[in-house]
Amino acid sequence: MNAIFKFRPNYIFIPLLIIITASAASYFADAGREWYKTIHLPMWTPSNTIMVAAWAIIFVLLGGSVLLIWNRNHEHKKFGLIIGLFVLNALLIVGWNILFFIYQQIGISFFYAIVLTANILYLVFLIWPFSRLAAYLLVPYTLWVLFATALTLNVWMIN
Repeated sequence: MNAIFKFRPNYIFIPLLIIITASAASYFADAGREWYKTIHLPMWTPSNTIMVAAWAIIFVLLGGSVLLIWNRNHEHKKFGLIIGLFVLNALLIVGWNILFFIYQQIGISFFYAIVLTANILYLVFLIWPFSRLAAYLLVPYTLWVLFATALTLNVWMIN
């Protein structure tokens, strides 16, 4: 019997890693929330509700991008590099939250955000030739991180 949908372990594994990444980033952000309430923020800083919603959407799209790459392009010569960059991306997301919220290093967080942005742009560049859909799924993430980088710079400048 042919199945329309073939179950693969990565349908569990990849979303689980996305949930772990999101949970770790959220944990560190929540741990530094009291400090965050005491710093000066630009007037255009989104509310916590908007930030949580944006990140939830981004993590879903990010998971979709990884699944597309994993399922359709695992034999591509740059597959290992791309998956490595996705893993690095997860570490950078969590690392930014630790630097910003736990260590309260706003300036270092800004430069870290630039590295995160470069990582995402490089991923889009690498993915584009063989999976435009996977690359398009990263566009909202790219735009949000560019916005967050500008926000971090402004927070650094006024504090």
